[in-house]
Amino acid sequence: MNFSIKTMFGLTVVASVAAVWLSACASSKPDAVEGSANSAVQESERPKVMPPQPSTPVTVFELKVMNADKQVRVVDKPTLAALDFAAYFNNPIRQAGKDEKPENYAGKMASAKLAEYPFPMLDSLSEHEPAVVAERQPLAWEPLSKILYAQTGNDSLGVLLNAVEAVKWNEPEVFRAFQTVSRLWGVPLSDGSVEWWVEVMPALWTGRTVFYGKLKLASKGETAEILNYYLTGEMNTDDAMNWARTLSSYWYPTLNTDLEPHTAGAPWEGDKNRPFAVMRGNPMGTPTWVAFEAPAFRLSDEALRAKRTADSLAEAGEVVPVNRALDTSSAFRLQTLASVEGSCPENDATQKFRDELLKTLHKLPKEQNAWASNEMLWFRRNANYLTADKITAQDSLHNPLPRLLELKKYLDSLGVQLLVVPIPVKEEIYGERLVEGTAADLCVNPAGREFTREMLAAGLDVLDVYPALMAAKAGDEPPHFSYQRYDTHWALSGMLAALEQLASRVTQYSWYAESGAQPGTLNMQETRTLREGDLVAHMPDAEKSKYPADTLSVMKVFKGTEAYKGGKNAPILLMGDSFTGVFESVDQKSGGPGSLLAYATGLDVQVLTSWGGGPGVYHRMMKMKKDMQSKRLVIYMMTARDFWQSPMEWDGL
Repeated sequence: MNFSIKTMFGLTVVASVAAVWLSACASSKPDAVEGSANSAVQESERPKVMPPQPSTPVTVFELKVMNADKQVRVVDKPTLAALDFAAYFNNPIRQAGKDEKPENYAGKMASAKLAEYPFPMLDSLSEHEPAVVAERQPLAWEPLSKILYAQTGNDSLGVLLNAVEAVKWNEPEVFRAFQTVSRLWGVPLSDGSVEWWVEVMPALWTGRTVFYGKLKLASKGETAEILNYYLTGEMNTDDAMNWARTLSSYWYPTLNTDLEPHTAGAPWEGDKNRPFAVMRGNPMGTPTWVAFEAPAFRLSDEALRAKRTADSLAEAGEVVPVNRALDTSSAFRLQTLASVEGSCPENDATQKFRDELLKTLHKLPKEQNAWASNEMLWFRRNANYLTADKITAQDSLHNPLPRLLELKKYLDSLGVQLLVVPIPVKEEIYGERLVEGTAADLCVNPAGREFTREMLAAGLDVLDVYPALMAAKAGDEPPHFSYQRYDTHWALSGMLAALEQLASRVTQYSWYAESGAQPGTLNMQETRTLREGDLVAHMPDAEKSKYPADTLSVMKVFKGTEAYKGGKNAPILLMGDSFTGVFESVDQKSGGPGSLLAYATGLDVQVLTSWGGGPGVYHRMMKMKKDMQSKRLVIYMMTARDFWQSPMEWDGL
């Protein structure tokens, strides 16, 4: 089957979800939004003050601590500025493990005097909060700097703030940040520019107290207008959920974040808390939950009962069961098995690659999760997967094979096909860029390829996209590659190479002819999206500003004039980790694997994404018993790195 792409002219440039929302606010300029960044926040509009902490904002959000592992952060008004600050300020998911003193810290910061602090990018250092910011809303600098870059193309603010956090006090061997910019304030000036003030919070293990300063930077142009809408433009529930979903996806690689299944505005951890989103993180082996709540999105008991009744009626009447017949042919599986057999032998070249990669990993600071070489950023966990031993020799909570076979047995009992689609990691496809001297066609991951063989031999239908992704490299046009330079995920060319193969496989099932497929009913347009790589945040602070957001070509699928989204009656369920969600439910949207598969096959595709990792998504599928009545095929797509020592355990059904 040919999976053709029609190139369109007049490409639309879009940014991140936050920047796109902000742009929409700025273009509409609603009359209902009053005041400006110069206006003092009225006392009646302030959220309640948080409990005393080392640094406590007097505005923006109220903190409710349920217990050591659960928090609710309540913003008075759901502006992007308020939500970003609630997410970034003293977030226990982001703070996990950072209070412990680094083993190689010599204590040089402890004896320094304020006047001797090495911060040439700051003016007027003070131990007291400046009066100029006393009544201004504090901001989280990281998301704001990304928005300013997306809207203006100027990254001066982010560069300077990265520089503040990168100061090492003549101890460069300490990887962890000695200090963070905990609060930022933008102060508009009479000439239309904005000056920036910061609160800098030294790490707990330094023994130093908070200090303040003004950046040696005045932002000009449209910055003041962007800042005003960032502070005052309010979101609706859909906007806020998109914000939470995007945040969870970007934090996932190293914080293991995901959004818990939750009805926006419904009770959580007691009747008084009614958040719109609940984020779970597990960066250090202990789960932590942070929920986000806004009064505007709370559901009353009456509204909640009405919603549940409506959802129940919709669920009862929406799904149309289908008569299913499994395709029991083993031809495709055996053909794939034959192609994998002996395709990635362990030899001197693979051993040399492994040895050199291990040397690189051993040189990295223990806490550094990403590094740069040959125009790309690389992820430690992906590299660890390439050094794996026998995958099926792991303990019962980490060995994926028994769980996948258990899932197949369950789906077989329903008459539903299972197709497993492991996505090779970028480091596996670009071994020649990861380790100097590696041949571009060398298969560098014998253990991973052997696990693919074992899955096939055990009776699992597996789509092996590794050869297609290796071949796709021939079309690279640096700085554009099959995988994103600064991110763990694939780019358009890599995704299309895999999806062409996936679409072809779907059309080969014996039941496809009677599935009611209608190819040609959807249309597709090429566009662009601005995406900051999810690995940038895990680089050394002094290097982060070297890796700006990438403008990526993507496809967007439409049904008529509406962006495509599969429904509950879809005969195909595509489930998995962020590889199913990137470009599908974040960034561009309606341009990920689910939408592209629907476009190519003419079959509706429902997508189920777990941002916290592929091993957790099949438990969510088990709760979709009614939806499963319409399914003919479940495609389990996930990054192959979670086959090895996954932080999310492979629990039984």
